[in-house]
Amino acid sequence: MKIDQKKMRELIDRQLPAPSPDELRREENVFFVGGNLPERQTLETLFESHYQCNAALFHLTFGDIDSFHKSETLARVIKKNFNAHVVGRLDYPAPARLIERAYAAGIDILDLPLTVYDRTGSGEGVYPIEEQLRAIDSARSVFPRWSVVSTLTAGEEPSGSTVAGIDALLALEVVPLVTLSGRAAHRAADEISGIFAHLNAGWRRKKALIKPLLPLIYLTTPFVPAAPRGGVRGFIDSIDDRRLLAASDLRRILRVKEVEESFASAGL
Repeated sequence: MKIDQKKMRELIDRQLPAPSPDELRREENVFFVGGNLPERQTLETLFESHYQCNAALFHLTFGDIDSFHKSETLARVIKKNFNAHVVGRLDYPAPARLIERAYAAGIDILDLPLTVYDRTGSGEGVYPIEEQLRAIDSARSVFPRWSVVSTLTAGEEPSGSTVAGIDALLALEVVPLVTLSGRAAHRAADEISGIFAHLNAGWRRKKALIKPLLPLIYLTTPFVPAAPRGGVRGFIDSIDDRRLLAASDLRRILRVKEVEESFASAGL
């Protein structure tokens, strides 16, 4: 993939809305689903849009801890009815038990966004980074390798801090994603491009599994495919997508079964 400078400027100017637990929208081939939305009406809307043109990825933003069960139910419904990866997003450092439940409900990839890595200079971030990193570590113990993601926002802190966050996440085998803040308009284009070039190099160096995330990456970042997919290449990619999804589902079944057997043997 490569960086499209024109697309980068458009993304900064356009400012895609942040995922919300109270909103349902479709952007190209990605569905953003709010976890607080009513199950039946949401499912009807998803069906209507999906079968007019298949979505490649479902992105579910969980509500707060008190409404977690609503998001959990929606995750199960989406996983049951649609043959696509489901990304879950938790905007708070959830306890390990909720992370386990999110995985069991059908979340294939979990995003625990840091937003900024260096909190000292920016003042951003509601939760202490230590709590967020603990939640990320808990997720790594539950989800398969490279199935935990953390989103950083370019333009919200010095580029060196964002780059340090990318490296720290890769060292943990967590996939860093980077979105663009409107504040990036006040920074040099080469500086912002450098962040994304470093991100791409890090993915490649660590062999991070980003393929299931490509619909989201192409939507929210200045990355574009290096070359258009031909018929044969597109067919091979489609088969590989199905293989990755089947492997993810199988791992979940085995993990849930293992946990159930552990409880049964303990008499719980």
